[in-house]
Amino acid sequence: KNCLKKLVCQRQTIGGLVRLAFPWVLWHIWKARNKLCFEQVQSSALEIITKAREEATIWLNLQGLLPECLKPSPIGPGDTITWLRPQGSFLKCNIGSSWAAPSSVSGASWIIRNTRGKVLFHSRRSFSGVVSKAHASLLALSWASTAVQDLKLKDIVFEFSSQEAANALNNPVEFPSYYYMCYDVFKNIYSVPKSSLSLVSDTCNQAAAAIADSVTRDHLVQSYVAAGGPRWLSDLLIREASTC
Repeated sequence: KNCLKKLVCQRQTIGGLVRLAFPWVLWHIWKARNKLCFEQVQSSALEIITKAREEATIWLNLQGLLPECLKPSPIGPGDTITWLRPQGSFLKCNIGSSWAAPSSVSGASWIIRNTRGKVLFHSRRSFSGVVSKAHASLLALSWASTAVQDLKLKDIVFEFSSQEAANALNNPVEFPSYYYMCYDVFKNIYSVPKSSLSLVSDTCNQAAAAIADSVTRDHLVQSYVAAGGPRWLSDLLIREASTC
């Protein structure tokens, strides 16, 4: 903290986050300089500042050092009890997870739908060596948000239904074994333009949960990504697409 304090700009006329982000600005300027020297790739000033602000926000939030006015809203349960279609230009990515304690295997899934409730993509995979429900859920969140980045998507509403993962994300310092996993989740979510992350009730996340459950219940451990939704969930997906 003493080192951080020395590097923080003290000029009060500069915005709080900008002052706190000063070490990250220096770091990304140095990285941009090296990239130009060794790869002949020039980074824009906007790109440097944006990346610095994103990483500073994540780290300071995890350390509990972010000013109250700049802190993201806590991840809490919503009021809805059924899946709702996203609005405007947004897509909705529901993320599911399951965990089998005896085998230490977990299932993870994500399913992306548009404003008409049409499934664009879905995916499933398994993880081994998983020690808890929170571990399983954080793995699923990190993997799913990385997949969305790989698909070059934006305007994403991420939803999940694990209270255990929400507890860790809201208070990462109190969950030291999951600290870096929380960092990865926040970093991935922030990297998707115009994204948000929300905890929802189990009834709002049925499709993703069912796909994840198929890993631990039916031992379907093969990973895949597919366009559209799984046929065996067609009734549920049609019913949810009809909701307002």
